[in-house]
Amino acid sequence: MDSMVDSTPSVVSALITPMREDRSIDTVALQNLVQYEMDHGSEGFYCCGSSGEGLLLSVEERKQIATLVSEVCRDKVPFYVHSGSLGTREAIDLSIHAQEAGAKAVSLIPPIYYHYSQQEVENYYLDVVNAVDLGVIVYNIPQFTGISFSKDSAVMQHEKIIGVKHTSMNLYDLERLGQAFPKKILFNGFDEIFLYSLAAGAQSTIGTTVNVCPSLFGAIREDFLGSNISGAQQKQHLLNNFIESVVKEGIFPAVKYCMTYLGIPSGPCRKPFKELDHGARLRIEGALARIEAYL
Repeated sequence: MDSMVDSTPSVVSALITPMREDRSIDTVALQNLVQYEMDHGSEGFYCCGSSGEGLLLSVEERKQIATLVSEVCRDKVPFYVHSGSLGTREAIDLSIHAQEAGAKAVSLIPPIYYHYSQQEVENYYLDVVNAVDLGVIVYNIPQFTGISFSKDSAVMQHEKIIGVKHTSMNLYDLERLGQAFPKKILFNGFDEIFLYSLAAGAQSTIGTTVNVCPSLFGAIREDFLGSNISGAQQKQHLLNNFIESVVKEGIFPAVKYCMTYLGIPSGPCRKPFKELDHGARLRIEGALARIEAYL
């Protein structure tokens, strides 16, 4: 298995899951969204993660989403499937399906809630690794899981662990991971630090707001690669102003409304996420207007 990555960092959408008003999956809107994002600069998709409300979906719904995304983007851009779960059996089931659907790799949060030992967490990943002929990406999101992965984490040594989705503001840990494992892929997971993650060694980013403005991420990347650091910083400031605005309204419901406003009906998030009121929608529309050049 080839774990090397292209020298140009990629911009991957942490794909939202469009829903109807009854909160069932809108399969037509989902495939339209994938095509829309490819047309606007998304270079890959990460399905059923935090942005896709993955842990609020049933196993069958998660499989359905992977299949639908594959039908649109397979052989065009890569897609990754979050197959993390509370239990190993379900994680393996989802990972096997992702492989059958043509995913480039699977990614998993660690098992949460029961405060498993370090060895139990490691075994969870290794059981998945041994069940599929597919690369595995560790999803490091310590503020949600209470578990942090670093260069000293034993699971990182395995050759089929091809990378880390580093959803943490700790860029020191990101740099250390890159130094320790130069052949593994470092995915930045926080849009707010995209530019700075590139300087720390990230080869890709997986982001919620990539759904809305992939071309802005691409512009930041091009300025960075062209050594136009001032231009890259200005664009990161613009992105962060937008992110601040949508985070205040609730990042996931807000991004779904952004896509609805841009012409892809995406509906509400599943409960217990709140619905946006009229004032919130107007404020989000104002935030979109400020990044209009990148929509």
